[in-house]
Amino acid sequence: MPEQAGPWVAAVQAQQSLLASQHDNATDADRALVDALASAHANARESLRRLDAIAEQLERAVGHGSALAVDTPLGAREFQRFLLAKQREIAAVVADARELSRTKKAALDTLRAQYGGEAGQ
Repeated sequence: MPEQAGPWVAAVQAQQSLLASQHDNATDADRALVDALASAHANARESLRRLDAIAEQLERAVGHGSALAVDTPLGAREFQRFLLAKQREIAAVVADARELSRTKKAALDTLRAQYGGEAGQ
C-alpha cells in the first residue's frame, strides 16, 4: 500500500504547486489591475481639473468682454488669440487622455491574457 501512495502524493504535490503558482499570478495581476485603475482615475481627475480651469478662464474672459475691447480690431484679434490658445490647451488635455487610454488599454490587455491563461490551465 505505501508504494501506491507514492504516485498519489506526487500528484497532489504537483497540483498544489500548480495552484500556488496560479494564485501568485492572480495576485500579481490583481495588483497590476488596482495600480492601472488608480492611475487612470487620478489622471481622469487631473484632466477634469485642467478642463475646469480652462472653462473658468473662458467664462471670466467672456464676462469681461467690454474690458477686453473686443469691439476693436486689436481687441478682437487678441481675444481670438486667447481663444485659440484655450483651444490648444483643450486639445492637449484630450490628446493626453487619449494617449493614456492607449497605454492603459495595452496594460489591461496584458492583464486579460494573464487572467485568461489561468482558466486554460
